Amino acid sequence: MSSINTVSGKLADFICDLQIEQLPKSVIERTKTRLLDCLATGLAAYGLHVPSVVLAFTEGSAGPASVIGYQKSLPLVDAAFVNATLINGRSQDDFMQKSHPGALTIPAALGLAQAFKRSGADVLVGMVAGYEVVGRMYMGAPGMLPKFRASGVAGTVGAAATSAKMLKLDSTLTMNALGCSAVFAHGFGQGFFAGTNEVKLNVGMASRNGLTAALLAKHGATASALAFEGEAGYFRAFDGSLEHAEAATRGLGERYLIEETVYKECPVCIFTQTPIALARTLAAKIDLKKIQKVVVTSPELTHTNPGFTNVAPYQTHLQAVVSARFCTAAALLGRPVEDYDYYDELQDPELLQLAEKIELRMSEHDDDTVDVEVYQTDGVIRASGTENETLFPSLDKVVAKFFRITSGLPGLDRARIVETVMSLDEVTDIEDLMKLLVVDHKLQMT
Repeated sequence: MSSINTVSGKLADFICDLQIEQLPKSVIERTKTRLLDCLATGLAAYGLHVPSVVLAFTEGSAGPASVIGYQKSLPLVDAAFVNATLINGRSQDDFMQKSHPGALTIPAALGLAQAFKRSGADVLVGMVAGYEVVGRMYMGAPGMLPKFRASGVAGTVGAAATSAKMLKLDSTLTMNALGCSAVFAHGFGQGFFAGTNEVKLNVGMASRNGLTAALLAKHGATASALAFEGEAGYFRAFDGSLEHAEAATRGLGERYLIEETVYKECPVCIFTQTPIALARTLAAKIDLKKIQKVVVTSPELTHTNPGFTNVAPYQTHLQAVVSARFCTAAALLGRPVEDYDYYDELQDPELLQLAEKIELRMSEHDDDTVDVEVYQTDGVIRASGTENETLFPSLDKVVAKFFRITSGLPGLDRARIVETVMSLDEVTDIEDLMKLLVVDHKLQMT
């Protein structure tokens, strides 16, 4: 025990004390589905541009950690960088407390498990620790949005938490890992307006930096015990005050945030998932010729998320998937919104015409309700729902998504991957899983 009554001290004690025996069965099973879901999105991102850029960046390097989908192994920090961009590559990875926890923590957990011969149970516990800290970093500094990006800021610390657990650091070293990662935390969202790559690279760098912080701590790097609540610490830097700092550690171990993680059916921004879901319920009821306008009302943090209000012309895939206008119009028109490649169809004249009729409003109420209203010449049709209420993952949903989005990738024994992940707490050698995660690119080329 660190016996230091600071944020990093309390988090370090929680991380070090966490054992699979104390986790409820529901938490263990949810953690397995989170891993399966993120492996699905990582495999399905095989060959995408951003991970390919990072792979090129790592060319010539070799190490103990596998790259998802590829017959390639890299140094730990490089593998974390690549794998995070793969998991996040399709914008279809999981989401919790404004971050993408799987993309941030799973690369570190898997790479370190390979390098230090950890078990499947170790990976699951490391994920639980990382998801918890990702969420609590945002809870302690919610004012980071929209100026900063939570995945880069909170996620770096979460990646360090997973890494510290996988490395079996003691409380003091874990405090140093968390404190160093707090300094390495970074990221903002201008790229969502422009549709450029840096916001995707940010997720990879956050995972890489968190892992780096833990490795540095293992080798003797130190950090202030007041890295988070100090006069010049994390909370004042990213939130502007200590108003919410207590939330970062309140009730640690009483509930596990990984159980509150949502997943994505569609390969779009989390904030456009609910408008899509609501618009789809209205699609069969509308008459396109009668539509005068469509109003989408959403919570403040959704409305102000970078890119949510993007308008045509859409010049890149990313500009489209974060745009409420593009995504809502696509769903109302019955377009294949679950298909990744659809969002490259940026010049659909019918969609662009309808998108111009969509008005985005910020809710006046302090809740998570989203409304989609279609105003027609003969009346108004409405659909309302709580943000993300349809996105809590069941095992059946996750397995179905895994098979659906990896279906075009040759050489994968999908049933065995699912079986291995869902029994991971019994797997003693993580290589049993990693060897299954290789796409046969030769078959793909033929």
